[in-house]
Amino acid sequence: MKVLQFSLLFGLMLAQPFSSIAQRYTDEDDEPPLIPQEDFDELLMWMVDEKFEKVLYKAIRYTEDDETKKEPVPYVFMSMAYFKISESGNPEFEEKYSNALKNALKYASKFVKKDKEKEYLSEYTDYFNDLRRATMNQAEVYVDDEKFTKAKSYYKYLWTLDAEDPGAWMMYGSVLWKSKAKRDAEESWATAANLLSEFEGRGLEEVQVDLLKFAAIYTAEMLAAEGNRTDARRWIESIDAVLGTDREVKAVLRSIGG
Repeated sequence: MKVLQFSLLFGLMLAQPFSSIAQRYTDEDDEPPLIPQEDFDELLMWMVDEKFEKVLYKAIRYTEDDETKKEPVPYVFMSMAYFKISESGNPEFEEKYSNALKNALKYASKFVKKDKEKEYLSEYTDYFNDLRRATMNQAEVYVDDEKFTKAKSYYKYLWTLDAEDPGAWMMYGSVLWKSKAKRDAEESWATAANLLSEFEGRGLEEVQVDLLKFAAIYTAEMLAAEGNRTDARRWIESIDAVLGTDREVKAVLRSIGG
């Protein structure tokens, strides 16, 4: 029963964007759609049936064809297929698609770039949040292992997916700082500070708030350990509008003399 419910929900999530694409192309001068509806249906069923490689092989044709490569949705299908592969726990997939999560991020970024008017983005909010969570977790593993160059690429993808994500910019700056790229770090931190000043965390998804909390605490404790308590306090205070009542955040502020 749970599998059936998942399949129905997944189908409902994906069918609407595909239907809207076909309708959009059909309405323009009554020309036939560039991507036939039956192709969309086939991709959808393959996702539901966990035939992710078939999705990749077919969707990539649209991303490489001159007539359809500007269409956003095939890129998100590529992304979702790679993401599902990365989460599958299938040893064969792990060997064959060792960079599946990064490929999911690459195609998600291409989708965002192609969807310039954000016509389809809202249809995939839940998927993007799942992708963000997995990306954050992987990046934190690299941070804990002090593999900052590897962590940097994941945080860069996060702000590529949403240029108004302050936590992504803050952590990107922090791993740059750890990598001794201090000028670039300061530029990234400045972007984060400007976003927090302008928006005060409004419009962030829950997973982005979690990233912001992690980023502020990590950055503050890093700077405090270097003896820069003034900037450490500034970063904790910068998230006051979002997380000012959070016990862990308040404890960190007290520990650095705030």
